[in-house]
Amino acid sequence: MKKLLLTIVLLSSVFAKSENDFLMDRIQLMQNLEVSMSTIQKGFLYNSDKLVQNGINKLKYNIKNIDTFAIKNDEKIDFNAKKYALAEVAAISNLANKLQEDFDKGNKEQVLDTYQKAVNRCVTCHLIVRKW
Repeated sequence: MKKLLLTIVLLSSVFAKSENDFLMDRIQLMQNLEVSMSTIQKGFLYNSDKLVQNGINKLKYNIKNIDTFAIKNDEKIDFNAKKYALAEVAAISNLANKLQEDFDKGNKEQVLDTYQKAVNRCVTCHLIVRKW
């Protein structure tokens, strides 16, 4: 009986996520996204197609995981932060695809322009949703 109880407690602790766990998920995801964007930028600075491609791949992979943490609405105003964040994610995802297309075509000027648009979307979301 004690073993059964201990097993249940251990399993529930493994599957239960605290708010701190969600905070860590958010921090890790944001760090991953920042590394993705930094890798693209580093590729520009070092004139390295490999770094740019690696950063684009990381960005496309990580941007899909925005739902791994809770995005809370500000109760003082009528604004759906989650809906806005998801719309920004969709826009950044589209920009990541455009980055890939322009990169594949060798249009480096357009890649740089699209990269800047993605950074602007990131910063805008941080300003509005995360109250940066």
